[in-house]
Amino acid sequence: RIHVVPNGVGDEAIAHTDPSPVTDQYGLTGKLVLGFVGFARDWHGVDRVLRWMTSPGGEAAVLLLVGEGPAAEALRTEAARLGVADRFIITGTVPHADVFGHIAAFDIALQPAVTPYASPLKLQEYMAQGRAILAPRQPNILETLTHGQNGWLFDPEAEGALAAGLDALAGDTSRRAQLGRAARQHVVGQDLTWTGNAQKVLAIAETLLTPVNKGS
Repeated sequence: RIHVVPNGVGDEAIAHTDPSPVTDQYGLTGKLVLGFVGFARDWHGVDRVLRWMTSPGGEAAVLLLVGEGPAAEALRTEAARLGVADRFIITGTVPHADVFGHIAAFDIALQPAVTPYASPLKLQEYMAQGRAILAPRQPNILETLTHGQNGWLFDPEAEGALAAGLDALAGDTSRRAQLGRAARQHVVGQDLTWTGNAQKVLAIAETLLTPVNKGS
């Protein structure tokens, strides 16, 4: 008697979005762009991504944080301490309609950490734009992503696992492209839009409202 309807995206998120206005604005052309969308808090673990950017695999990477949040100032301080401040961009809040152009500029879309009860909307938006996603392998994320198929998952309890995941994706353009294509196809194929979700809910309601055969 329980029906689960996954999160979705607006129809505008399904459209392929031109990233060039964002890449031009922030000078991202030709660079490996790591991206995070949201209201960054300490527990999101974005600081671990900054530390990876000092490693050999991350020395050419740029981190674009689309949003703001209570962790923003500490992240700026950490980026300066690590010597990567010139490769760390915080956009501040942007209109939701503009978020997709920013996501389209990502090479690797990040969910470094997540609470065990959340179903982050950013995942579906990353997927709709065909991005390669790096996220922790835990039950709520496994409801949306499958490792090696439509996302790249790491053990959140293992030391260095996030960095290893970043290494695996940063150095493999074809893997990123394959993951991104599969992620987008999952959203499109499952019709994970708000319109599609409404239709699913209506279909469930119709089955529940069907009169019970009193003779049975």
